[in-house]
Amino acid sequence: MTAIDYTLGCRMPLANWIQLNRTDVFEDAKLLPYVSPFPPRELMQNVSGLVSQKDFASHGCDFFIALSAASPKPLSEYRNILDFGCGVGRLARMFKGHPGTIAGCDIDHRHIEWVDTTLDFVEAKLSGVKPPIPYKNAEFEALISISIFTHLNERSQDQFLAELARVTAPDGLLFLTVHGERALQRAIDEPVIRAMIDVPDAPFEKARSEFAAGRHAFILQNGHLTTTLPTARGQKKMVTEEFEYGITFIPEAYLRTHWSRWFEIVNYRSGALHDFQDLAILRPRSASS
Repeated sequence: MTAIDYTLGCRMPLANWIQLNRTDVFEDAKLLPYVSPFPPRELMQNVSGLVSQKDFASHGCDFFIALSAASPKPLSEYRNILDFGCGVGRLARMFKGHPGTIAGCDIDHRHIEWVDTTLDFVEAKLSGVKPPIPYKNAEFEALISISIFTHLNERSQDQFLAELARVTAPDGLLFLTVHGERALQRAIDEPVIRAMIDVPDAPFEKARSEFAAGRHAFILQNGHLTTTLPTARGQKKMVTEEFEYGITFIPEAYLRTHWSRWFEIVNYRSGALHDFQDLAILRPRSASS
């Protein structure tokens, strides 16, 4: 049997890399140096709701598998990748050993500080709630954004779609997730999912109607990122610019027509992440198209 070269990181065969991150490191502590460090429990919970390192690692593995299945080539073969909305590296930590450039940006300075000081293979930068983001035109061959467009109102969505098209190379690919029909149906059918979304019935039903009519459906939430509603007792706002954060549902037909202003829709995978979020694979449109 051929020995596994753990030093290759994400250049290892996919099955071996996933096995190492999802299972082996939790059964053999001697393997821990070959995977990325884990964030503190507080930050891990802040970005994912998870408190277990094993669960956090498993989510990152699931994302890496879904992206690998959607990509025309191994993720390790892209020259440079941007993780837009990187949080504390739930996905980015899976790129350990990547031979190219891995960049990550986020609006929460706590996340960026942790990634920047701990994941030495990630170039982390703080970004704002509005464009521009701190990157050059056509800088990235691949751009990934997990669980960002699932929370934006339509104006913010459009601003960032244009911005992500700007920073992606003309022959590059974007992998962006949305809440589509599968997510909405599960929220309707499954009480646990409905409780997780945690919004009142009236705005949820309005969003269902908007979605059924083929429109962008946004439900505003009063959390630590929303600045347009009064701050609840004991709540600390994490951004100072005006910003609305919520739960967003986007019909596939809307995405194919509205997003085509900036992108060619290369592929669309319903329920690609955890049988919940859909994955849109996009290519920037040229200025003349």
